[in-house]
Amino acid sequence: MKRVCALLFIVFCALGNLRAADFGALLNTEFTAEGGDEAEASGTTALSPWFSLPLGEGGLFVSARLGLYYAEETIFVPELLRLEYAARFAPFSIRGGRISWQDSSGFTAKGLFDGVDVSMDSQQMRFGIAGFYTGFLYKETANISVSPTDPVNYGADFDWEDFEDTYCAPRRVMVSLYGEFPGLPIHRGNLYAGLLAQFDLSDAEELFHTQYLLLRHTLYYRDFDLDAAGAVELENTEENGVKAAFAISLEGGWRTPLSLPNRLSLGVRWASGESPEAAAFFPVIWEAQGLVLQPGFSGIMVLRAGFEARLLPSLSAALRGHYFLRTDSISFLDDDFDKDAYSIGAEFSGSLRWSPFSDLSFSLDGGIFLPKTGASMRDDAPVRGSLTLGAIFSF
Repeated sequence: MKRVCALLFIVFCALGNLRAADFGALLNTEFTAEGGDEAEASGTTALSPWFSLPLGEGGLFVSARLGLYYAEETIFVPELLRLEYAARFAPFSIRGGRISWQDSSGFTAKGLFDGVDVSMDSQQMRFGIAGFYTGFLYKETANISVSPTDPVNYGADFDWEDFEDTYCAPRRVMVSLYGEFPGLPIHRGNLYAGLLAQFDLSDAEELFHTQYLLLRHTLYYRDFDLDAAGAVELENTEENGVKAAFAISLEGGWRTPLSLPNRLSLGVRWASGESPEAAAFFPVIWEAQGLVLQPGFSGIMVLRAGFEARLLPSLSAALRGHYFLRTDSISFLDDDFDKDAYSIGAEFSGSLRWSPFSDLSFSLDGGIFLPKTGASMRDDAPVRGSLTLGAIFSF
């Protein structure tokens, strides 16, 4: 009888909370045209319904994505975006399910992962432990890095008849200990530190495990900001034994005295390449470092400059410039490379964001890559371009 009463009480509470539930959907569409040796066009249209429900000291959030991808052929791909339960039991917070998470460096592991994140907050600092699995994610949006020993061709297009081998991301387990220290080393700064271990669960004969020490510091002073991050990685393989890899990211910003809200930024990113002394840096996630030219953050150095401004309350614009260099000759390869030089070239891009209404927005992103500004590519390599139009409607 007690169990029946307890069950009825739980059902009653859930039904009561349903009155506070919220739901909606996003309709997103974008089309991209790329030019080089050959022109290519692709596009995506996706419906993303979502649902949120408060539950006691926490809440449940669920969202999915039903996407149509247009390229040489049209394919339909369903995807669970988030299935997150979050609760706070002071001083502890817990999030579990498919959740959004980012490591302490900001460039080694970030995105959606399946697992749990538990943290303890105090007035001076925050500590946490997290554990995740990647093998159930959709590979095209998860962007989990493919290791040198992964036996499956993860570049193959999704095929319903071969769902397991063409849908899921590479199988990895991640475990992280991290801390956040506001006001260190000075009251305007914040220090982030963490340890991250990545375990390869693929069927490869030699598994590719990695461990990371991650640091990041943010500093704000009047109209200036600075973000500095670094990572030290250990790789252990039968061929090379234990080798270390390194990565650094540094960006400074200035809100200039113009009458409209704006930010001018300068930055550099550097990731070690393969050499007798060091390994190529291998982040857990693959993240494109440019708009037109898209190397991952491994064996690459990028010099960056940008200017962002809000021209109107509903209209913002940005201009960016990137210059790419290689830190080895094997981590990033391109069909147009024919020299061992390390300078790749410059890319210039811009974007516009217009939101005429709170539930409707449009975007325009475009850029060009100029191969003759570097020395790695063949002399007759063409100028490359990319243009993307997008729209988002929420209801």
